[in-house]
Amino acid sequence: MSRWPHDDPASLAAFYGDPAKDEPGKQLVPVIPPFQMYYDGKPVKQILFHRKAAGALRAALEDIWTSCGRNQARVDALRISHYSGAYNHRLIRGSADRWSNHAYGAAIDFDAEHNGFNTGHGTMSQIVIDAFKRQGALWGGDYHGRTDPMHFEFCSREAAVARPVALVGEGQADGDSDAPEGADEDQGPPGSPPGPAPSANGFFSRARNWVVAAGSSIGFGGLGALTDWQIAAALFAFIFLSAVCLVTFIICFFGAEPVRVWVRRHVA
Repeated sequence: MSRWPHDDPASLAAFYGDPAKDEPGKQLVPVIPPFQMYYDGKPVKQILFHRKAAGALRAALEDIWTSCGRNQARVDALRISHYSGAYNHRLIRGSADRWSNHAYGAAIDFDAEHNGFNTGHGTMSQIVIDAFKRQGALWGGDYHGRTDPMHFEFCSREAAVARPVALVGEGQADGDSDAPEGADEDQGPPGSPPGPAPSANGFFSRARNWVVAAGSSIGFGGLGALTDWQIAAALFAFIFLSAVCLVTFIICFFGAEPVRVWVRRHVA
């Protein structure tokens, strides 16, 4: 039997408390990540989570940290440090009466920018997926039909155990990044907007991941906190400056007149 309640309103309320009475909100405790995390580019010192699931969250984060060799640069390169929200006293998007699992303080999102709602498995690292599943959490990337790969939640759907892991039943479809309600300056201001809108995994996203990984390998782990357009701007600036430096070197080495003659002969 799972250590977590079944994913239905009655079971969740019995275990975590009734969000309508703000019972989960009164049972939140701080979880201090073992590595540096960021919310909307700002450092996060603690994550408010339900006391019954806080130990499992802490264990999952520690597992991730260990799997990354306790290397902040690798954590940043995999975008695991991009925190997108946990506790949020709200209903499921589009529902008039069912509470989101975020309202129970039992769900957390990572890297909403690259793991948006209904984007398949997104770009979520297997390191993160395995760490949370070892604690019995469900992953939104396993939802059948509509996926939410940024999302992990501490509940169960044991009726679906006979089905393949990748088809763990219909998703709850929280489907977005959450600003942690009631958060202090360590987590972002109360009522702050969600993180950047999800982006498709196109050329710039792939180039971004390559640049971040390359930068992290030579000690520039902070690149993981930059957005796609910032990475693209930095990449184009690097290419432009490299071209300028190359031309300058050629002119200095061969002389301006020979270079001018060569260009006139082969280009003009």
